[in-house]
Amino acid sequence: MDDNRPNMLDKATSTGLIVLAVMQGVALLTLHLAIDHEHWLAADQRWLKALYTVALALPAFYLISMERLRDRLNFLPLLLAPLLFWLGWHLGWVEQTPEQPWARHQFTFAFCVAVGVALFILALFFRSSAVSRTWPTAYSPLLNYSWEFVLTLAQLALFIGVFWVLLWLGAALFAAIGLGFFETLFSEPVFIYPVTWLVIGLTLMMIRNRFRLIQSVRQMSEALIKALLPLVALIILLFFAVLPATGLQPVWDTGRASSILMALMLTLLLFFNAVFHQAHGSLHDSQYNSLPYPTWLRRLILLAVVLLPVGSVLAAWALWLRVDQYGLSLDRLWAALLQALTATFTISYSLLLLWRRRAALPILQRANVGLALLVAGVLIVVNTPLADVRHWVAEHQIKRLLDGRTTAEAFDVDYLRFQLGQPGTLALQALAESEYAQSQPELTRRIELSLKQTERWGQDPLVDTQDLNEVARQFKVSPDGASLPELLLNLLVEQSSTCLSQTEPCQTLQVSSDTPFQWLIYEPYSAVGNAYGERDGGWLLFGHLMLLGATQPQDDQTCQAVPTTDDLERIAGPADVYRSSNCLYSLQPTLESARQQLSIQPDENRQAQRE
Repeated sequence: MDDNRPNMLDKATSTGLIVLAVMQGVALLTLHLAIDHEHWLAADQRWLKALYTVALALPAFYLISMERLRDRLNFLPLLLAPLLFWLGWHLGWVEQTPEQPWARHQFTFAFCVAVGVALFILALFFRSSAVSRTWPTAYSPLLNYSWEFVLTLAQLALFIGVFWVLLWLGAALFAAIGLGFFETLFSEPVFIYPVTWLVIGLTLMMIRNRFRLIQSVRQMSEALIKALLPLVALIILLFFAVLPATGLQPVWDTGRASSILMALMLTLLLFFNAVFHQAHGSLHDSQYNSLPYPTWLRRLILLAVVLLPVGSVLAAWALWLRVDQYGLSLDRLWAALLQALTATFTISYSLLLLWRRRAALPILQRANVGLALLVAGVLIVVNTPLADVRHWVAEHQIKRLLDGRTTAEAFDVDYLRFQLGQPGTLALQALAESEYAQSQPELTRRIELSLKQTERWGQDPLVDTQDLNEVARQFKVSPDGASLPELLLNLLVEQSSTCLSQTEPCQTLQVSSDTPFQWLIYEPYSAVGNAYGERDGGWLLFGHLMLLGATQPQDDQTCQAVPTTDDLERIAGPADVYRSSNCLYSLQPTLESARQQLSIQPDENRQAQRE
C-alpha cells in the first residue's frame, strides 16, 4: 500500500473543516426549528426535503473529501448543489401527502442510501483530482481513498456514539441527585445540533491528521479479508457444484436463496478487489511476489470469480419468476436494479479474466473506475423524475391490469395509493378516468374509496353509514343472492367495523348449517372470521372462528382459513370446535356472548359468589 501523502492537514484546512461542520449543524437546527414551529418550509415537503438534502449532503461531501481549503477545485462540488436540491425536491414531491403523516418519510431511507453511495463514489474522484491535479484514471488511489473514507466514517460514528453515551450517563447521574438541568439541556435541539457537529468537525480533524493510524487499521482489515476470501470462493463453488444434483426448485421454494447468493457474490467481488489490488503481473506466474496465495488457491478463487455470471443468471431468473407471477413491486424493482449493476461487474470480470488471462488485473482495475461512475450515475438518475422507480412500478401494475394478467378483483389499489407515493396516486386517478374503469364499477369504487382514505389503516368509515345500501356494498356476500340483514348492518355500523374503513370488501359467508351463528365476516388480509348470530330478536358477535388444522396431520396444508359454510357443523363435546370437510375450526367466544349464554350479568355473578 503506497501512499505518500502528508500526514497532517494544514491549519487553514483544519479550521475550515470545523467551521463547516458547525455551519452544517446550525443549518440543520434551523430546519428542525422550522418543523417545530410549523413554518411553511415544514408544511411543503418539497422545500423541506430539498433543503435537508443540500444541508446534509453538500457539507458532508466537503468534510470527507476536501484536501486543501485554498484549492480552486473546491468550487467544483458547488455544482452539486442544484442537483441535490432537485433530487430533494422530487423526493418531497413523491412524499407530499399531508393527509398521511406516517407516510411522509417512507422513501427517505432508500433515497439516502442511493444518493449517499453515489456521493461517496464522486467524493473519491474529487479527492483524487485534488491530490493529483488531474482527472483520476488509476484505480489504486481511488481504492486508497475508499479505505480512508470508510475507516474515517466508522471511527467518527464510534466517537460520536461514545460521546453521547457519556453525556447521557453524566446527565442521569446528576438527575439521580436532583439536578435535572443537564438532562433537560442535553435533550434540547439548540444544544444537540451545534455541539454534535462541533464534535464532528473536531473529530474529523483529529482522524485525518492521524492518517498513518488509518493505514494501520487498513492493513489489519486487509489481512482479515485475505483470510476470508478463499472461504467465500469455496462456498460459491460448492453451491454451483451441488446445484445440478439438487435442481433449481429448492432455490425457488425458499424465496431467500437468490438474496443470499447475491450477498455472497458482492462479498466475493469486494474481497477480490481488496486482496488483488496491488498485483500487476501475470495471474499465472507463481514467481511473481505480489500475487497472494499459492497458485492452486489463487486459481480456485479466480474460478469462483469467472463463474459469478452463473449466480447472476440464477438470481435474475428467480426474480423474473416472481415478477411474471405477481408483477413489479418497488422492492422487486430495486432488487432488479441491484442485480443489473452486480451483473455488469460479474460479466465484466468473467470476460476479462477469460480473455486477458495473463494481464487481466490491470484491465480489471481500469474497468472498476468506469463501473464506479456507472453505479453513481444510475443511483442518481433513478432518484430523479427522469427514471423514478415508483412511476415504473405504477405503470407496470396498471399495464398488467389492462392486459388481463391481473384481474380487477385482484388489483391492489391500496398498494399504489400508499406504497408508491404521488406517482401511484396519480396513476390511480388516471385509471379511474379511463374507459377500462368505467366498465368495472367495483374497481372504480375501490379507487375512489382509496383516494378518500387519509391513513392506510384508518378507522374512519369511507362510506355514508346512514345509507345501509352503501354499507352493504362493503361486504362481498356468499353464496350469490344472499344479503346481510338490516339489523346486522346496523350492528356493524355501531361497532365501527373495520370493513367500513377499508377499500377492499370484507368476505362474508352465510352459514346454512345448524350452528349458533349464521354469518361469518372476514376482514381484508385476516384469517380469523367474526361469527355473528341472532339471539332474542337481536344480533350478537358470538366469537372469532380460526383454523385449527386438518383431521389428519398429513392434510394440514390442504385446509383453508375460510371454511365451506354449507357443510360447517359443530362437533359434539365440551370444546367449541367445528368441522368443514376434513378441516377443523375453533370458535373463541366473546365475553358478551359468554355472559348471555350463562344468562348471568356481571353484578349478579359477583353477588352469587359472595353468598
